[in-house]
Amino acid sequence: MERDWYICSLLGYFCAKKPGITSDDLKIEIDQALGDSKFTPLGTEKNDLTLLDEMIGEITMSILGRGFNRKDRRKKQ
Repeated sequence: MERDWYICSLLGYFCAKKPGITSDDLKIEIDQALGDSKFTPLGTEKNDLTLLDEMIGEITMSILGRGFNRKDRRKKQ
């Protein structure tokens, strides 16, 4: 779980530090930071794709869905 939180933090850090960063460069930066911290790179853990999908969904809803509250966004359909 700590690795997942660290990935989320790294994503926010690198996007804020380099606003024009590409997705490929972002993955390289995150993988390098994960390696420096003795974690495995992105794509090696079975829940990495789920984590990235959820992060994309949260970011999209945060930007586009300001009128929805968090509880409504989390409802399963």
